[in-house]
Amino acid sequence: MTYASVMVHLDRSERAMHRLNLAAQYARAHNARLVGIYASFAPSISWFYMMENAARYLEEDRIRRDSIRDAVHARFRLATEGLPVETEWRAVEGDPVALVLREAREADLLVVGQRNHDEPDEFVAGDFVETLILESGRPVLVVPYAGSFTTLPKRVLVAWSGGRESARALHDAIPIMAGANAHVLQITSTQPKHWAEETTVGQVARALNARGIHATVEETDCADSDTAIGELLLSRAADFNADLIVMGAYGHSRLRELVLGGVTRTLLKTMTVPVLMSH
Repeated sequence: MTYASVMVHLDRSERAMHRLNLAAQYARAHNARLVGIYASFAPSISWFYMMENAARYLEEDRIRRDSIRDAVHARFRLATEGLPVETEWRAVEGDPVALVLREAREADLLVVGQRNHDEPDEFVAGDFVETLILESGRPVLVVPYAGSFTTLPKRVLVAWSGGRESARALHDAIPIMAGANAHVLQITSTQPKHWAEETTVGQVARALNARGIHATVEETDCADSDTAIGELLLSRAADFNADLIVMGAYGHSRLRELVLGGVTRTLLKTMTVPVLMSH
């Protein structure tokens, strides 16, 4: 299994180029088309019409945002020049969430950045990354805003719950895990659930081994707290020296309101290595 296309979200932040370089590594490894999708914060036009000289401010803002977009496009061309894969630049104008979702659904892998609340240049829209994870239907690789991640993963921690979301994430990540070592971790809360349909970690290891991926397994208990489970995942990732975490994303949209599962929310806030999430 390989990816045929890798799409990376770009914006005006410096971390966007770091994401692009990492996405290029994945594209090269899979001989996949690399697509840069540019989307940045766009203020609502209705705000401007509350101001005097609205037309002038609108035109000035358009020129400013076009200039930033063109500068990022130039950096994209420079960074991808000479890559031995097909590359493509796309830019959306309008609602960044809806328009990136529309583009992302054709990609095999979507690469985005963790939200950095201390860096205003990285803000695109409220719940931007969370919406892409829950609504795109594609595996989403979230890259932390801190740290350097420039190589393909060699040691992968698979967070296993036995259910649909983790199964989806596992199989979405198989192209990434080719040639890597995997550690499958199942965390049982203090209130255990006994469902006949839950797939065991042993079955997961068997599925990975059948694809030539060496896998070890671990089952451990944890306090019945989403935060504690998220912290344990990160602790085990450090113990295993993992350079990627694979996990199912839990949550749903309710009347345009995102409701994320607690473990998913914890990892998105405190990740220390890239995390591949599928919903």
